[in-house]
Amino acid sequence: MKQLIIVCVLVISNALYAQIAVFQPVKVPAGQAAQFEEIELNYSKKIAQNAVNDGKLQFWVLFKAFNPGPDDYNYMWISVYQDLKAATAGTPWWNNAEDLVGIPSNILYSGHSTLTWDRSYYYEMALEIPEIAPPTYVLFNFASPENLSASMEQIKTIAIPHFKKKMPSAGLVGWGMGLKITPKGDDYASMMVYDSYNSLEAAMEHLAGRAALEGLPAGKVDPIKWSMRPLMQVLSRTEPKQ
Repeated sequence: MKQLIIVCVLVISNALYAQIAVFQPVKVPAGQAAQFEEIELNYSKKIAQNAVNDGKLQFWVLFKAFNPGPDDYNYMWISVYQDLKAATAGTPWWNNAEDLVGIPSNILYSGHSTLTWDRSYYYEMALEIPEIAPPTYVLFNFASPENLSASMEQIKTIAIPHFKKKMPSAGLVGWGMGLKITPKGDDYASMMVYDSYNSLEAAMEHLAGRAALEGLPAGKVDPIKWSMRPLMQVLSRTEPKQ
Protein backbone atom coordinates (compact mmCIF):
# COMPACT_ATOMS: atom_id res chain seq x y z
CA MET A 1 0.00 0.00 0.00
CA LYS A 2 2.84 2.40 0.83
CA GLN A 3 4.46 1.78 -2.57
CA LEU A 4 1.13 2.42 -4.32
CA ILE A 5 0.65 5.73 -2.50
CA ILE A 6 4.18 6.84 -3.43
CA VAL A 7 3.67 5.98 -7.10
CA CYS A 8 0.30 7.75 -7.24
CA VAL A 9 1.77 10.87 -5.62
CA LEU A 10 4.61 10.93 -8.14
CA VAL A 11 2.23 10.55 -11.06
CA ILE A 12 -0.05 13.32 -9.79
CA SER A 13 2.92 15.59 -9.05
CA ASN A 14 4.31 15.13 -12.56
CA ALA A 15 0.90 15.90 -14.08
CA LEU A 16 0.39 18.87 -11.71
CA TYR A 17 -3.38 18.66 -11.94
CA ALA A 18 -4.33 15.23 -13.30
CA GLN A 19 -7.31 15.21 -15.62
CA ILE A 20 -10.47 13.44 -14.49
CA ALA A 21 -12.36 11.22 -16.94
CA VAL A 22 -15.98 10.42 -16.07
CA PHE A 23 -17.43 7.34 -17.79
CA GLN A 24 -21.24 7.21 -18.07
CA PRO A 25 -22.58 4.00 -19.69
CA VAL A 26 -26.22 3.84 -20.77
CA LYS A 27 -28.47 1.20 -22.31
CA VAL A 28 -30.60 2.50 -25.18
CA PRO A 29 -33.39 0.25 -26.53
CA ALA A 30 -33.10 -0.46 -30.26
CA GLY A 31 -36.32 1.42 -30.96
CA GLN A 32 -34.93 4.59 -29.37
CA ALA A 33 -31.40 4.47 -30.78
CA ALA A 34 -32.05 6.74 -33.78
CA GLN A 35 -33.69 9.45 -31.66
CA PHE A 36 -30.98 9.16 -29.00
CA GLU A 37 -28.21 9.58 -31.57
CA GLU A 38 -29.99 12.52 -33.22
CA ILE A 39 -30.16 14.39 -29.91
CA GLU A 40 -26.59 13.59 -28.97
CA LEU A 41 -25.01 14.37 -32.35
CA ASN A 42 -27.05 17.48 -33.17
CA TYR A 43 -27.58 19.03 -29.74
CA SER A 44 -25.43 17.54 -26.96
CA LYS A 45 -22.25 17.96 -28.99
CA LYS A 46 -22.94 21.69 -29.42
CA ILE A 47 -23.57 22.08 -25.70
CA ALA A 48 -20.41 20.12 -24.85
CA GLN A 49 -18.34 22.15 -27.34
CA ASN A 50 -19.54 25.35 -25.68
CA ALA A 51 -18.47 23.93 -22.29
CA VAL A 52 -15.03 23.17 -23.75
CA ASN A 53 -14.75 26.67 -25.20
CA ASP A 54 -15.73 28.14 -21.81
CA GLY A 55 -13.13 26.02 -19.98
CA LYS A 56 -15.69 24.03 -17.97
CA LEU A 57 -14.83 20.83 -19.83
CA GLN A 58 -11.65 19.57 -21.47
CA PHE A 59 -13.21 17.00 -23.79
CA TRP A 60 -16.44 15.08 -24.50
CA VAL A 61 -17.02 11.98 -26.59
CA LEU A 62 -19.95 9.69 -27.35
CA PHE A 63 -19.26 5.99 -27.98
CA LYS A 64 -21.39 3.19 -29.39
CA ALA A 65 -20.56 -0.37 -28.34
CA PHE A 66 -19.39 -2.76 -31.04
CA ASN A 67 -21.08 -6.17 -30.89
CA PRO A 68 -22.90 -5.68 -27.55
CA GLY A 69 -24.90 -8.43 -25.88
CA PRO A 70 -28.68 -8.04 -25.34
CA ASP A 71 -28.20 -6.94 -21.71
CA ASP A 72 -25.08 -4.82 -22.23
CA TYR A 73 -24.82 -1.06 -22.00
CA ASN A 74 -24.57 -0.06 -25.64
CA TYR A 75 -23.58 3.62 -25.48
CA MET A 76 -21.21 5.59 -23.29
CA TRP A 77 -20.24 9.19 -22.73
CA ILE A 78 -16.85 10.22 -21.46
CA SER A 79 -16.45 13.74 -20.11
CA VAL A 80 -12.91 14.87 -19.30
CA TYR A 81 -12.31 17.64 -16.78
CA GLN A 82 -9.18 19.58 -15.89
CA ASP A 83 -9.21 18.40 -12.29
CA LEU A 84 -11.45 17.18 -9.47
CA LYS A 85 -12.67 20.69 -8.72
CA ALA A 86 -14.06 21.04 -12.24
CA ALA A 87 -15.44 17.48 -12.24
CA THR A 88 -17.41 18.05 -9.04
CA ALA A 89 -18.68 21.56 -9.80
CA GLY A 90 -22.29 22.08 -8.75
CA THR A 91 -23.96 23.10 -12.03
CA PRO A 92 -23.85 20.51 -14.86
CA TRP A 93 -22.39 21.90 -18.10
CA TRP A 94 -25.44 20.71 -20.10
CA ASN A 95 -27.97 22.78 -18.13
CA ASN A 96 -27.83 25.76 -20.51
CA ALA A 97 -29.34 23.91 -23.47
CA GLU A 98 -32.06 26.53 -24.03
CA ASP A 99 -29.54 29.35 -24.47
CA LEU A 100 -27.44 27.35 -26.91
CA VAL A 101 -29.85 25.24 -28.95
CA GLY A 102 -33.22 26.81 -28.15
CA ILE A 103 -34.64 23.83 -26.24
CA PRO A 104 -34.78 23.60 -22.42
CA SER A 105 -32.75 20.74 -20.95
CA ASN A 106 -35.79 19.10 -19.36
CA ILE A 107 -37.51 18.92 -22.77
CA LEU A 108 -34.45 18.09 -24.88
CA TYR A 109 -33.49 15.17 -22.66
CA SER A 110 -37.00 14.10 -21.61
CA GLY A 111 -36.71 10.89 -23.63
CA HIS A 112 -33.51 9.98 -21.81
CA SER A 113 -35.53 9.25 -18.66
CA THR A 114 -36.67 5.95 -20.19
CA LEU A 115 -33.12 4.73 -20.74
CA THR A 116 -31.28 2.34 -18.41
CA TRP A 117 -28.47 4.15 -16.64
CA ASP A 118 -25.36 2.77 -15.03
CA ARG A 119 -23.50 4.74 -12.35
CA SER A 120 -20.74 7.19 -13.22
CA TYR A 121 -17.13 5.96 -13.04
CA TYR A 122 -14.41 8.48 -12.15
CA TYR A 123 -10.81 7.93 -13.24
CA GLU A 124 -7.73 10.05 -12.63
CA MET A 125 -5.60 9.92 -15.75
CA ALA A 126 -2.06 8.82 -14.94
CA LEU A 127 -0.21 8.00 -18.19
CA GLU A 128 -0.80 8.96 -21.80
CA ILE A 129 0.51 8.78 -25.35
CA PRO A 130 -1.02 11.86 -27.02
CA GLU A 131 -3.16 11.32 -30.09
CA ILE A 132 -1.50 11.53 -33.48
CA ALA A 133 -4.84 11.35 -35.30
CA PRO A 134 -8.54 11.11 -34.41
CA PRO A 135 -9.60 7.53 -33.55
CA THR A 136 -12.59 5.72 -34.98
CA TYR A 137 -12.56 2.82 -32.49
CA VAL A 138 -11.31 2.61 -28.92
CA LEU A 139 -10.60 -0.55 -26.95
CA PHE A 140 -11.12 -0.16 -23.20
CA ASN A 141 -9.31 -2.58 -20.89
CA PHE A 142 -10.28 -2.90 -17.21
CA ALA A 143 -8.30 -4.75 -14.54
CA SER A 144 -7.35 -4.88 -10.87
CA PRO A 145 -3.67 -5.94 -10.76
CA GLU A 146 -2.49 -7.42 -7.47
CA ASN A 147 0.53 -5.15 -7.57
CA LEU A 148 -0.72 -1.97 -9.22
CA SER A 149 2.50 -0.02 -8.67
CA ALA A 150 4.59 -2.75 -10.37
CA SER A 151 2.16 -2.93 -13.30
CA MET A 152 2.31 0.83 -13.75
CA GLU A 153 6.10 0.83 -13.74
CA GLN A 154 6.26 -1.96 -16.34
CA ILE A 155 3.70 -0.20 -18.52
CA LYS A 156 5.62 3.07 -18.26
CA THR A 157 9.09 1.67 -18.98
CA ILE A 158 8.33 -1.22 -21.35
CA ALA A 159 4.87 -1.01 -22.92
CA ILE A 160 4.71 2.72 -23.68
CA PRO A 161 8.06 2.89 -25.56
CA HIS A 162 6.99 -0.19 -27.55
CA PHE A 163 3.59 1.29 -28.44
CA LYS A 164 5.16 4.57 -29.52
CA LYS A 165 7.36 2.69 -32.00
CA LYS A 166 4.33 0.88 -33.42
CA MET A 167 2.46 4.12 -34.12
CA PRO A 168 1.14 4.61 -36.76
CA SER A 169 2.18 1.38 -38.55
CA ALA A 170 -0.24 -0.63 -36.38
CA GLY A 171 -3.06 1.91 -36.69
CA LEU A 172 -2.65 2.93 -33.04
CA VAL A 173 -3.35 6.66 -32.78
CA GLY A 174 -3.51 7.18 -29.00
CA TRP A 175 -3.18 5.43 -25.66
CA GLY A 176 -3.80 6.20 -22.00
CA MET A 177 -4.23 4.81 -18.50
CA GLY A 178 -6.39 5.94 -15.60
CA LEU A 179 -6.69 4.99 -11.92
CA LYS A 180 -10.16 4.51 -10.47
CA ILE A 181 -11.36 7.09 -7.96
CA THR A 182 -14.91 5.80 -7.50
CA PRO A 183 -16.65 3.39 -7.21
CA LYS A 184 -14.18 1.08 -5.51
CA GLY A 185 -14.41 -2.46 -4.18
CA ASP A 186 -13.86 -6.08 -5.15
CA ASP A 187 -16.42 -5.85 -7.95
CA TYR A 188 -14.81 -2.84 -9.64
CA ALA A 189 -11.62 -2.53 -11.67
CA SER A 190 -8.94 -0.32 -10.15
CA MET A 191 -7.24 0.47 -13.48
CA MET A 192 -8.37 1.34 -16.99
CA VAL A 193 -6.24 1.32 -20.14
CA TYR A 194 -7.49 2.50 -23.51
CA ASP A 195 -6.07 1.84 -26.99
CA SER A 196 -7.29 4.19 -29.75
CA TYR A 197 -7.24 2.92 -33.34
CA ASN A 198 -7.88 4.48 -36.73
CA SER A 199 -9.99 1.56 -38.01
CA LEU A 200 -12.09 -1.38 -36.89
CA GLU A 201 -9.63 -3.75 -38.56
CA ALA A 202 -6.69 -2.38 -36.55
CA ALA A 203 -8.64 -2.63 -33.30
CA MET A 204 -9.62 -6.23 -34.07
CA GLU A 205 -5.97 -7.03 -34.85
CA HIS A 206 -5.13 -5.80 -31.35
CA LEU A 207 -7.78 -8.07 -29.82
CA ALA A 208 -6.29 -10.93 -31.82
CA GLY A 209 -2.92 -10.29 -30.15
CA ARG A 210 -1.33 -8.44 -33.06
CA ALA A 211 -1.30 -4.75 -34.09
CA ALA A 212 0.52 -2.73 -31.39
CA LEU A 213 0.88 -5.85 -29.21
CA GLU A 214 3.04 -7.64 -31.77
CA GLY A 215 6.64 -7.79 -30.60
CA LEU A 216 5.89 -6.63 -27.06
CA PRO A 217 8.48 -8.29 -24.79
CA ALA A 218 5.90 -10.28 -22.86
CA GLY A 219 8.55 -11.98 -20.71
CA LYS A 220 9.39 -8.62 -19.16
CA VAL A 221 5.80 -7.68 -18.39
CA ASP A 222 3.68 -9.44 -15.77
CA PRO A 223 0.43 -10.74 -17.32
CA ILE A 224 -2.61 -8.62 -16.55
CA LYS A 225 -5.95 -10.38 -16.16
CA TRP A 226 -8.47 -8.09 -17.83
CA SER A 227 -11.96 -8.23 -16.31
CA MET A 228 -13.62 -6.57 -19.32
CA ARG A 229 -12.46 -5.34 -22.75
CA PRO A 230 -15.29 -3.56 -24.61
CA LEU A 231 -14.60 -2.23 -28.10
CA MET A 232 -16.43 1.00 -28.90
CA GLN A 233 -16.97 3.15 -31.97
CA VAL A 234 -16.49 6.92 -31.74
CA LEU A 235 -19.78 8.53 -32.81
CA SER A 236 -19.08 12.14 -31.90
CA ARG A 237 -16.56 14.23 -29.99
CA THR A 238 -15.64 17.82 -29.27
CA GLU A 239 -12.82 19.77 -30.83
CA PRO A 240 -10.06 21.49 -28.85
CA LYS A 241 -10.94 24.81 -27.20
CA GLN A 242 -11.70 27.41 -29.86
